[in-house]
Amino acid sequence: MDDLEKFMNYWMAHRPINSPMEMGLDYSGNLHGVVLFRDAPYQVQLFTVKPNSVIEPHIHPNVDSFEVFMTGDIEFSCDDQVFSQTSLGDTIRVLPTAWHGGKFGERGGCFLSIQKWLKGEPTSVGYDWDDKSHNTTGTAKNKD
Repeated sequence: MDDLEKFMNYWMAHRPINSPMEMGLDYSGNLHGVVLFRDAPYQVQLFTVKPNSVIEPHIHPNVDSFEVFMTGDIEFSCDDQVFSQTSLGDTIRVLPTAWHGGKFGERGGCFLSIQKWLKGEPTSVGYDWDDKSHNTTGTAKNKD
């Protein structure tokens, strides 16, 4: 068990709330996030995604994370594997080199991102983003 997994287990057991005033909220298209906890290098963000949205494959080159299912209709993908999330607490490890994304159904979705930032101060994973079009900030879009 590495230090990020230990932190995730601690946070899930105790759920301390420490929302920062600076860089505490993130709005990108159909995706909204709030920082629940920040104590560098660790951070926990809660994301909600509007119904019938998609987050295209991307990486966060400076972030190691666990994505934790909360509720909704979510189909995560990570390194070409698809994970249908159905139970509260289902987790997926997303390494800094892992291409990942998601599809959100009629109920939309809500998940936690439990993070360890590898360089610098944590902000939002939406600002530590690279996709195949080389966009540097992330968003969720309506499904076509």
